[in-house]
Amino acid sequence: MRKAAKAKMNAVSLQSLRTKNYVKLEVAKAYMQLQVAYKAVEVLEKAKEAALENKKIAYNNIKQGYMQKEDILSVDVHVTEVKNQLLTVKSNVQNASDYLLFLMGENTDATLKPSNNLEALINVGIYNEQLSTNRADIEAMQKSTEAYTNMHKANKMSYLPRLNAFGSYEMYDNKLFGVEAKGYLVGAQLSLNIFEGFKRIGKTQKSKAELDKAEISLNQYKNKSQLEFNKAKRDLKDAENKLKLTKLAVEQSNEALRIRSNRFKQGLEKTSDLLISETQYLQKQLEYLQTVYNYNYTKAYVEFLTK
Repeated sequence: MRKAAKAKMNAVSLQSLRTKNYVKLEVAKAYMQLQVAYKAVEVLEKAKEAALENKKIAYNNIKQGYMQKEDILSVDVHVTEVKNQLLTVKSNVQNASDYLLFLMGENTDATLKPSNNLEALINVGIYNEQLSTNRADIEAMQKSTEAYTNMHKANKMSYLPRLNAFGSYEMYDNKLFGVEAKGYLVGAQLSLNIFEGFKRIGKTQKSKAELDKAEISLNQYKNKSQLEFNKAKRDLKDAENKLKLTKLAVEQSNEALRIRSNRFKQGLEKTSDLLISETQYLQKQLEYLQTVYNYNYTKAYVEFLTK
């Protein structure tokens, strides 16, 4: 029974350690979200500057009779949309900062700022990592199963007679602390309760059922953990591939915008085509930021599953 209690205590301690590791992962996730929010503000600030510059060109063109009024309205709408997006991502910065402060246990109105910029931290060696059975949560399940095993052993041993040993040593004297007379007594008592047979059988069968359930749960948890780990590694590989494709898409959309912007300044490009290119370039930049975040978080999650 004492061994079972100790195993259960160790299981709780290991589960607590796993919870701490999960909180660390959640903090890392919140920090990455803060990085994305700040980078999105930077991207939209540049997009706003570009939109306002093109707006000036558009107004100059309409003065010279190169553009129509509906084109100017389209430019104004685009500028307004970019400004609205900028307001949204600035709110996201505060939201991400507040959540990170909450995880840190800080009660303040300050706005946190990440110490480093968002970038993809590629780690090819992580694909060779394997799921460890020494992971805290798996060990906790194993300790819990060990506790049920000891409980079952204890219930089976209840069929045996109970042996109690006792002993005493005494000193006799008419003076305090004298040692002129002394004696000792030792003995053993063997007892067996024959009227609890069915009760013992019921307790033993119950503990055996609980042990079987714990062993099945442990095997299922290991299989589920392996399945989750394999999926996380595949997700990481997909995120890495998408990272390369979205980066290429950003470069291509940037080049397309540069060409259209030059032609627009010369009055050779439609306003609608320029606005489409600006919107596409902005979307691809934001998509790339999200892809970088997805890769970094997935990598951190894979590392969490291997600990």
